[in-house]
Amino acid sequence: MTYAQAPLTIAIIGAGVAGPVLALTILSNPILGRRYKPVIYERLPCPSSTTYAAGAAVALTSNALYPLYSLGLCDILHSASCETTRIKIWRSWGDSGKHRYCQQLRNPNWQEDLQTNLRVVERADLQRLVLDKFLELGGEVVWERKVSDVKAMEQGGMRVCFEGGEEVSADLVVGADGGWSFVRREIMKGLDEGKGEKWKPSFAYADGLYGVSKPIENPRAVDGEDEMKDGDTHWVLLDRGTASTWALPGGRQFWTISFPSDTPPTRASAGDGTQQRRVDKLYGAALTLGGYDLEETKQILKKYENAFHPVAGSFKELYKRSERIIRAPLWYHAWDEKEIGGKNIVVIGDASRLMLPTSGQGAGFSIEDATILANELLNNPPSEENGGWDFSEAIKAYTKARVPRSKSMTSQSYWTGQLGLGANFFWRQLRDFMTTYMPLGGDPKT
Repeated sequence: MTYAQAPLTIAIIGAGVAGPVLALTILSNPILGRRYKPVIYERLPCPSSTTYAAGAAVALTSNALYPLYSLGLCDILHSASCETTRIKIWRSWGDSGKHRYCQQLRNPNWQEDLQTNLRVVERADLQRLVLDKFLELGGEVVWERKVSDVKAMEQGGMRVCFEGGEEVSADLVVGADGGWSFVRREIMKGLDEGKGEKWKPSFAYADGLYGVSKPIENPRAVDGEDEMKDGDTHWVLLDRGTASTWALPGGRQFWTISFPSDTPPTRASAGDGTQQRRVDKLYGAALTLGGYDLEETKQILKKYENAFHPVAGSFKELYKRSERIIRAPLWYHAWDEKEIGGKNIVVIGDASRLMLPTSGQGAGFSIEDATILANELLNNPPSEENGGWDFSEAIKAYTKARVPRSKSMTSQSYWTGQLGLGANFFWRQLRDFMTTYMPLGGDPKT
């Protein structure tokens, strides 16, 4: 193909993880950087250093680390993240503090060429370091732009409309706007016989509580077990639910509690702002309700106060040390090829598939998506059509590569999640047997 002198514009909707990684990958490649101009549009305000992103933390395995390292982020990512050196599994009963140690996995996801295990980083820090690098290379981020419409233009290309009346034109639109993606909903118009529901994810009948706690000065010593180490992760199996804590830099802890739930919160539309509604502090921590009722959330937190925690003693102690606590419903779905890509429009990250946190791959798959879409844009340049450009070949190659893998991992994480929650006697007995007696594998470094 023959390119015009001016680079083609790619409008990326969403500045979470997938969007910034795609934009940075394009600008970091000498060929893509000449062909395209990525511009990120984000509905939230430009964050300060202390309010950079919603969410808590993410685990990055090798499929995410390889692309990030290749983008020159190795050193800064190491300073912002903590390497997980082992995962210890425990069983806790009721609120009495009774517990049992099960087993451990040493050096999870160790990669010899990377010289690291999996790494845990606060989502805000990951977003910040990728965006900072993108801006250093001359990238553009436009804050406080909420999409109201996306449509193809007769003369070719796409038009993106924002609340307030502003409009921009682009040659390609990439939706990286999360699980309730507005862009995906626009792609799927007309695919569900007017019912308008297929674009929505499915509720997993489970909720999650997340938090980040301050350092614990005198970690609890557990009788009969070896001493705690930096980088220890703990999984605690509850009567109906699963809890975990992951080490962060500086002795801080990212903690989670997942538990069965009967009904999801009300959510009417893509980008519904109630999902990020914040309320007064609880246990001294900022609380984000995720659309749920405050009093109900207080009762759930109280229910798990005395659950055993191997470092803090109980989860109440983690609550009291937390900087923020987030409640979020757990959704899942992997959409089909025609549902995530059109002629000059496509979605990546959580907008293309939502997985339960038991996958441990939400951020990793988002980074994979961004990397593979950039590769397909490199290998399948757009063709000229009626004065515009047609990205169909690159989009088809991307969706064909991603959808089978997305469906496989989404299904796997769903059933792993059901097992981990132990919502009924059968699942609980199977989970407890497997985590106690089935080997987790040897140390990959030995």
